[in-house]
Amino acid sequence: MLVEPLRLFSFLGLLLAILGFTCPSGAVAQESGRLIVSVGAPGRQDIPLAIPNPKGADSTLAREFASVLVRDLEISGWFRILDPAAFLEPPGAGLRPGEFSFSDWTIPGAAVLAKTRIDLLGQKLRAEVWIYDVAGARKLDARAFSGSDSGLRSVAHHVANAIIKAVTGTDSIFNTRFAAVNNRTGNKEIYLVDIDGHGAIPVTRNGSINLQPSWSPDGTKLIYTSYRAGNPDLYLADLAKATTRRISARTGLNIGAAWSPLGNLLSATLSNGGNSDIFTLDPYSGKVVARLTTSSGIDASPSWSPGGSQIAFVSDRSGGAQIYVMSANGSNIHRVSFHGTHNTDPSWSPAGDRLAYVTREKHFDIITCDLDGRSLVRITQGQGDNEDPSWSPDGRYLSFSSTRTGTSHIWISTADGYHQIQVTRDKGGWSNPSWSPSLDW
Repeated sequence: MLVEPLRLFSFLGLLLAILGFTCPSGAVAQESGRLIVSVGAPGRQDIPLAIPNPKGADSTLAREFASVLVRDLEISGWFRILDPAAFLEPPGAGLRPGEFSFSDWTIPGAAVLAKTRIDLLGQKLRAEVWIYDVAGARKLDARAFSGSDSGLRSVAHHVANAIIKAVTGTDSIFNTRFAAVNNRTGNKEIYLVDIDGHGAIPVTRNGSINLQPSWSPDGTKLIYTSYRAGNPDLYLADLAKATTRRISARTGLNIGAAWSPLGNLLSATLSNGGNSDIFTLDPYSGKVVARLTTSSGIDASPSWSPGGSQIAFVSDRSGGAQIYVMSANGSNIHRVSFHGTHNTDPSWSPAGDRLAYVTREKHFDIITCDLDGRSLVRITQGQGDNEDPSWSPDGRYLSFSSTRTGTSHIWISTADGYHQIQVTRDKGGWSNPSWSPSLDW
């Protein structure tokens, strides 16, 4: 299992090892022509959804499209996908109103029906989706999407988003990605990967150790730590320009950088030969703007509040690793975590009302709490080691790395912990997932 340097309380051992040394249930209602889910969160709704096989001339293309679409909807946690073996509709039924019978879908128990078509027209894909409220025998929405012949997965993500939007009134997570660490090459490199665990694109290819990617608020840049020059230094990758440069190479640690909500500052952990403290840096020059902590203990893992007025961090100033919150200028420090003796890696929810963090008991697990350290919600328990929490931009989900199936992989959970699903399954271990902001399609 990859243990990132942010767990500074065992950092020396990690560094030596790296360098080769020994040492509630939901309800559905109808309102204004739209099916409305009464509880505003996925994971406990289980809305019965029927998705018949896509229409289209190419059966191979249709199967691949359907596979991506169904997988997306399973990940979302909003639906219970009905078994196609129970469908009664005759093969010749169409997509549009009047071309099929709603009665064919009441017997299988569908609340929502999503009919699709996918065609390859020259070098362009075109997909249609028609979404229906079965009980109300009415159309909720209809959309068409197009893309290049190599963009089938993107088109399917669009369709999944349209279905979720039509039924719940909310956007989905399928216009986001993860930046994460994978060791498929034998080295820890950073990749971009789609929300369903496919389409990995390398960001680093330096044959070294690269860790802890963090997205800029506009989704065009990543800050991360790399050992490519022999020291844990901070690098800035401009994804749009495909450029990378080092911005902090101070003696000691340069790790755990996080962007401020406005993108004008970084918070980062620097040690400069002594105990680690939290600083703010200019994200482009790497110049120190301010030193925020000065305790004799270890301070690390900064995470900004959505409004940028506060920073959560980890400190052992009370004797064990615990979560603290301070004002963005380093004042008004107070402790937040009181569960257990070892709590690390805070991640601030987009709504600003909760923190996710890692707690160590028998294993490493994910917990969320309010800003008073109360109202605890356990996301994981007793299923391997679960680390690196990162919130979706809508705050409805958490991503994390988990070893519950052996190798570390990226998992997604709804914010209440009820619905959890593994998203990566390919070669190599995945860790340090950082959830992007909403991106342009």
